Amino acid sequence: MPTSRGRRSGGETRDAAPRSWRRKVVETLVVLAVIVAVDALCSFALEQYGSLSSVMWSEYRAAAGESIDTVVVGSSTAQRAFDPAVLDATLGTTTFSMATPAQPLDDSYTAAKQAIEDHHVRRVILGVDYESLSNENWAGSHVAFARAKMDGESLSQAVADYWKLLVSPAFFGRADSLCALFPWGYNHVKLDPGSVVANVRERLSGDSTLEAAAVVNGGWTYYGNGYGNYDNVIDYSLARKDTSVAIHGLDDFKETCLDQVASIARLCREHGVQLVVVVTPRPAFNVLVYGEKYPEQMALLQQVTEQEGATFVDANLLHAETYSPQDADFGDGEHLNRDGATRFSQAFAGVLQALDAGQDVGTLSYSYDNWDQYLASIHQISAVVSRLDVDGGGSATVTAQTYTGTDVQVEYRFLLVDKDGGTTVLQDWSSSDSCDVPRGSHGTVMVCARQVGSASDYERYCVQELPH
Repeated sequence: MPTSRGRRSGGETRDAAPRSWRRKVVETLVVLAVIVAVDALCSFALEQYGSLSSVMWSEYRAAAGESIDTVVVGSSTAQRAFDPAVLDATLGTTTFSMATPAQPLDDSYTAAKQAIEDHHVRRVILGVDYESLSNENWAGSHVAFARAKMDGESLSQAVADYWKLLVSPAFFGRADSLCALFPWGYNHVKLDPGSVVANVRERLSGDSTLEAAAVVNGGWTYYGNGYGNYDNVIDYSLARKDTSVAIHGLDDFKETCLDQVASIARLCREHGVQLVVVVTPRPAFNVLVYGEKYPEQMALLQQVTEQEGATFVDANLLHAETYSPQDADFGDGEHLNRDGATRFSQAFAGVLQALDAGQDVGTLSYSYDNWDQYLASIHQISAVVSRLDVDGGGSATVTAQTYTGTDVQVEYRFLLVDKDGGTTVLQDWSSSDSCDVPRGSHGTVMVCARQVGSASDYERYCVQELPH
């Protein structure tokens, strides 16, 4: 017969299980609460306040009662290429830019769909560049875009949008799907006390996202209708570091990206909306750097676009009488600055007028099938770059490469520049694109390039650092 002690012991054993279960539930809930609290605190302190995605969506919501018949979607190259006010002044349209930095094509689809539903737009301009089709989507841009869109939505719609993000091909089954629950890990300010304090202060200041964006994005100015830009001008002497190939690498277009363009085209066609896919302008050197890959891959994009009934325009291939950018139109190797966007938008308004008049706008451009004609149309040196080769004995050679058209003859001059700025001619003007550097030389080599027959000091130059 069991003793009372045994019964108590048995009773304690029976009671222990439910207490342990309850304790585990409570502990789990406490841990989750701590994680949520820390996530919220980190998001408040570290997630950038005043992102350009936030500006776009807040300005778009503010225009809810206004008429919008044209939207621009795409990444930063589209964002900084089209000035809605300039387009509208010529065309009599009402344009809003929904382009945002590093906007993936599936987010461009989302933006176009939202504008079609909200405003019944009649035209969508999709601005793309080579990397829009060749690079994997940057997860951080997905998160920034989705969170900015969620800010003005109901809780149920916001949850639905974030769930759509988590299960999208860019996230589902990858570590990013979990990391997206911690958005401050993607779009955070610089991780130093000054930047964090400034971000928190900006959140608490009562400034709108637009006001905060002007502070966060130094040099950026908002001009209205979703459009903002910078006034900086490219330094062509840094072209070696400014090519997209140097920044992003060189890959073929991804089938998923081409499919996403096709999806946007079908969305527009199903709603009776005109889609114009535009390869945005860039300096000639940043087209030539791709070599034969550029016409080969861009032809695939053109084919997909036109098969779906949309219009395709490569602004880099437009004939000079339609559009001819100036050197100072670019902020860097991929983006137009404010003045450049004004000039391009004026020119592109003419392209859209021709399209609306029923003209075949393909006749305004060189074709990928006749790539040689485009190469022959470049009559200037777009950029010169250099490389340094050092052999085992310490002898060094600087070799130059120019980006120019096929009919341009180039000559080079190599100068040794010491730390005080003094120069010594290593090799005077000649057709030779390489120069041996005397052993023991220090400082930099300035590589100058000009067209044969020119009397200028140089048309383009670059600087090659020498090993110390």
